[in-house]
Amino acid sequence: MAKRMKYHPHGSVLFCTFSLEEGLLLLSNPLCRIIIESCLARAQTLCPVKICHIVTEATHVHMILVVEDPDDVPGFIRNFKVETAHMLNQVLGRDKRTIWCEGYDSPIVLTPLRALVAIAYMYSNPAKDNLERSIDDYPGFSSWQMFQKGDLVKEWKRLRRFHFKSLSNEEHSLKGYTAHAERLLAESQELQQFKLEPNAWMEAFGIHSPKEQEQINKRLIDRIRLLENRAAALREKSGKPVLGRLKMLHQRINTPFQPKRTGRRMWCLSERRSVRVQFINFFRRLMKKAREIRQLWLSGDITVRYPPGLYPPNMPKLANVVGW
Repeated sequence: MAKRMKYHPHGSVLFCTFSLEEGLLLLSNPLCRIIIESCLARAQTLCPVKICHIVTEATHVHMILVVEDPDDVPGFIRNFKVETAHMLNQVLGRDKRTIWCEGYDSPIVLTPLRALVAIAYMYSNPAKDNLERSIDDYPGFSSWQMFQKGDLVKEWKRLRRFHFKSLSNEEHSLKGYTAHAERLLAESQELQQFKLEPNAWMEAFGIHSPKEQEQINKRLIDRIRLLENRAAALREKSGKPVLGRLKMLHQRINTPFQPKRTGRRMWCLSERRSVRVQFINFFRRLMKKAREIRQLWLSGDITVRYPPGLYPPNMPKLANVVGW
């Protein structure tokens, strides 16, 4: 099956989502948290994308990022997936098991308002999913506290795969995860830097005024509170409580769970239909041009450049080496 074309030009704002195949693996306990931190910092070190906001839940990751070098986007996500998969498989005593769904969703965000809506959706997700009443109380990994406190640069320990071991059944508990996390942190002598840039998406849309950025961030927080209040009203109406911080901390890694994925992947996000239609028409023309260039490559003409912002396929093999 041909891979879905993606368009990630320099300076674009992306809403990225990637999900686990099954099970609950990205949990709130200390062990899962340091795995996420280490892999996130390592991926950003190797492929320096501008991460504006990020929220992880047990089955998926949401993030808003700004593209510098388009090649860094798939590299960043691939590196994060590979490293987390190796570490979690080690903890579970499994060998070479695939844990992530193939690919990732990354629609380009075309307007500032739609970016704000996407970020508010991310941070209100724990409340909407009945995990906690507010992102303030959510124990899973997110950039919320960094964003709120303005503490935008972190140094996290780099964990190595060979430091991990398979945990016994008794060690699959909050106490066991905490002890294992403390051992891993003590054994590691390497630090990696992670940088959050919560206003980079605004700058990508030409909003550079600190005062205007502050006003937009205030609107963002107001929107998050509105969505959290709506979720609380729905829970009260249905009589359904939140899972709560304590239960989330005590969840066992790989608790059986089959995510229900609905909806279709989008090429772009905008609150204005005319903007979406204009972009989709442009993207279809771009994909048509890319396919024509691919055919030229297959016929032997490799002088034509692939459209910028798209990811070119591997160069075709035009001849075989004949041994004598």
